[in-house]
Amino acid sequence: MLPPPPREPEKLLEAIWTLSPAKSGALTASEGNLRLHSAYNPEREAAGAISNSELKDRSSAVFYGFGLGYHVIECAKQFPQKKLIIIEPDVCRFYAALCILDWSPVFNLEKLVLAVGCPEDQIIHLLEDTSTIGGLAGKEAGSGEDSFFFDLAPFTAHAAQYFENIRTIVKRNKRKNEINAATLKKFGRLWCRNSLTNLPQLLLHGALPPNAEKLWASSKPLPFLICGAGPSLQGILPHLKDLKSRALIVCVETALHALQREGLEPDFILLTDPQFWAYRHIAGLSAPESILITDLSAYPAVFRFPCRKLLLCKSQFPVGSWFEEVFGIEAADLGSGGSVASSAWNFARLCGAKEIYTAGLDLGFPEKQTHIKGSSAEENWHRLSNRLSGVEKFIAGSLHSANVEKALDYQDREVLTDSRMKMFAWWFEARLAACPEIKTYTLCPQGLKVPGIKPAPLEQLLSCRDISKEKVAFMQAAEKTKPCLSEKEKAELDAMCDSFPPQEFLDKFSFLKPYL
Repeated sequence: MLPPPPREPEKLLEAIWTLSPAKSGALTASEGNLRLHSAYNPEREAAGAISNSELKDRSSAVFYGFGLGYHVIECAKQFPQKKLIIIEPDVCRFYAALCILDWSPVFNLEKLVLAVGCPEDQIIHLLEDTSTIGGLAGKEAGSGEDSFFFDLAPFTAHAAQYFENIRTIVKRNKRKNEINAATLKKFGRLWCRNSLTNLPQLLLHGALPPNAEKLWASSKPLPFLICGAGPSLQGILPHLKDLKSRALIVCVETALHALQREGLEPDFILLTDPQFWAYRHIAGLSAPESILITDLSAYPAVFRFPCRKLLLCKSQFPVGSWFEEVFGIEAADLGSGGSVASSAWNFARLCGAKEIYTAGLDLGFPEKQTHIKGSSAEENWHRLSNRLSGVEKFIAGSLHSANVEKALDYQDREVLTDSRMKMFAWWFEARLAACPEIKTYTLCPQGLKVPGIKPAPLEQLLSCRDISKEKVAFMQAAEKTKPCLSEKEKAELDAMCDSFPPQEFLDKFSFLKPYL
């Protein structure tokens, strides 16, 4: 909600702009030495800019600032059916513009979003929530990644850094969506095949509840420790047995081999990658004390992994999500941030954690190492190596596969990272900014510095209270989760599979037709 307008608008106008009549008789304005609109005919200037833009072929218009509002008003007049989004950090400028021009055409729009006074880190969520930017399949999925951005220097000069940060965020998000679209093109058939093959698993396994915090609530929030497979995990491994009574340990599938080498069973294992190579990280292992969390798109052999319990999270891909919708399956949405570690962080958040620790979440290559020694990835390189293609070749390939560059770690020392890791880091930065009530720490300061994650000494987690009894209740509650589908619903599922895909599925996900 916007604050109330100022009581003395005349003084407000004088403080912001210098107003003067244009040759046409309309008001124009300047700010310092910068002219916001034409000195001859600002209305005609705005009409020409809107009509000559590419907006007619786009679904929505996004304005970075607006001056007095001529362009915004003209856009509303020429394209009343388009979605209009206005981004402006200064609330006073918005009220001042309303005092000068008649904004009625703008407020008559059915699709209007006013991001006035909105924090930078919330802009991208606002754009995504309004279907302005991107989705899994970009334009093919009708996600609306065809917005036209009006970015005029005179309208943004008063808050140059704010708008530069917005541009960076939008650019990152666009890059993320391009990666998602390319991933769909490459793995779409795999996602569909895995999801359809794994549908019977809905009869055998329960869904991770979206209200996990209420289901597993204890007297106090329990701390979580997320273990990645970065090189820095090596220094934490000897202490994990002591840490197990202080926090719930969640490991990504690539780190399981390293943890078990130390004789440690994590409480939870996350595997959300549908590729065969993700399954290879846990192939041949067993975790009788751990709960495995995955989704329907996982490689089918994952569902034969010996573990204490297997739970399904919400599918991130259309086939699984459609069946979940049809049968009313409510599963926790662990999101997709490019890495399994981001899903692990979301899982801890959904469980009500207020303190989340990470180890091995390097998002870079400290000491030019790519994985922890003895990880399944490294062992696989040893198996594939020969006299002409040694392990060093695989390490170099992994190290230089995505534009290696220098960055800073948590001790402000240089560390190597790449564009892929920086994309993962940006996801964490955005999520942490959106959830300031959750404190996230790293026990490994050698990794890429992520704003919002603070380095913490190992003693900080070791000094936490013993939660062994609460963990027992927590894990027992997870074991009681019932299968997603009943026997009665099995016949419905079989009938749907016999005639899949039905027309309503194709209507919703027409871009998947080539993969079915």
